[in-house]
Amino acid sequence: MWIPLIVRRVIVLTVFMSSVAAVPGAAQAPQDMRAVLITGTSSGIGLRMTEVLSQNGFFVYAGARKAEDLARLDAMENVKAVRLDVTIQSEIDAAVELVRAEGRGLYGLINNAGVSVIGPMIEQREEDMMFLLDVNLLGPYRITKAFADLLIESGGRVMTVSSIAGVLSGPFSGAYSMSKHGVEAYTDALAAELGRFGVAVAAVEPGNYKSQIVANMVERMKRTGYSAEGSRYGSMLDLITGPLDRSQFDEPDDVALAALDFLTSDEPKRRYMVVSNQLEAEITIRQALQELVQFNERHRFSYSRDELVRMLDEVLGNAPPTSSGTSGGSLQEAAMGGDVQAVRQLIAAGEDLNVREPMGGSSPLMTAATFGHTEVARVLIEAGADLDQQNNDGSTALISAAFFCRTEIVEALLAAGADKSIRNSMGSTALDIVAAPFDDVKGFYDFVGEMLRPFGLELDYDRIRATRPRIAEMLR
Repeated sequence: MWIPLIVRRVIVLTVFMSSVAAVPGAAQAPQDMRAVLITGTSSGIGLRMTEVLSQNGFFVYAGARKAEDLARLDAMENVKAVRLDVTIQSEIDAAVELVRAEGRGLYGLINNAGVSVIGPMIEQREEDMMFLLDVNLLGPYRITKAFADLLIESGGRVMTVSSIAGVLSGPFSGAYSMSKHGVEAYTDALAAELGRFGVAVAAVEPGNYKSQIVANMVERMKRTGYSAEGSRYGSMLDLITGPLDRSQFDEPDDVALAALDFLTSDEPKRRYMVVSNQLEAEITIRQALQELVQFNERHRFSYSRDELVRMLDEVLGNAPPTSSGTSGGSLQEAAMGGDVQAVRQLIAAGEDLNVREPMGGSSPLMTAATFGHTEVARVLIEAGADLDQQNNDGSTALISAAFFCRTEIVEALLAAGADKSIRNSMGSTALDIVAAPFDDVKGFYDFVGEMLRPFGLELDYDRIRATRPRIAEMLR
């Protein structure tokens, strides 16, 4: 059964508050509350977890590094700020002593502190790799090791913030994905080792939510003197589109509620994939299935399709029932699939022609242009779709159609009056997109192609190379 997002949030909080109200003496003094330590709480997911847990029966030790963040966190009810850099052992040791001295014990630990770097694997600086792994992978290892005695004493719980990037990986995000894939392995090993002591372990895998991780990454790149000179791939800064504060994405409320569920459920899950839209869920699950297929491919112990399906049924039989996250087909889904009949039906039913998909902000018309569904694009144009609507990186349907060399869609958009002068966030018009030599922009095709490959996008480089000059002439 599909439940709207806001209803699910209310249900989770209401159920939890009801259970607290039923317990004698539930109006606890801070000293009697179960204590949780969260790292990286200055903003984003860590801050939202701090807010939700401290308002729902937990006392939170909130780790942060900057004095202004510590002061702000300390002013919150049921929160004590702790100076804590997960790469500095002396600060970790001091945090352990503080928690012990406070006398509450420690029921929960949430390893949230994280950073990001961007770059091609064959050019990534070793110091950037070490910086990333030191925080994202060794950080949870250090913190959990230091607080293990307290967690075992309480029979508590440990959650580490991973990412759907622990499953997904693509051009220029490999280092970040490596660190989160490591978190996935760490979670399974830790769960097997701490289970004997009654300590539950989980990972939460968020999709795209509001945070400062990209802004912090760019600030560090500039501070450490990043340069694209000599790169085979061009400037990584040119690939960063949309607001650096990621304000185009949802607040991380659902990620915080996943942490609340983990800390309060009688049957906590091992993994909490938390995404804000069906697209992110599908691309992640498809990638996991693709890896299964690759594991099984052409070796002497390969399984047949029927055997694999039987295994899947057995695994699903041991899992709690689940439900679909959708309430039926959408115009975006029909446009992506090239289903002209469904598009016509949805338009007739009054579906918003210009609805934006959550990940990139593309309209159905942009989606049709990207995947080359000419008839769908024509139907949307005839129905009055906004020809010049821009997505999160400033691209229009015309820019998308030009980039992917969808000749007939470019013709249809121009005939309908699409604006050729609009520039995307990188300052490029549709003409600029196709005027440069193909070899100069091949890296962009590689990047986009890898991201959209799980949805069926196949790039024919020979066709694109041959068609780009023709598209350029049409746009002049």
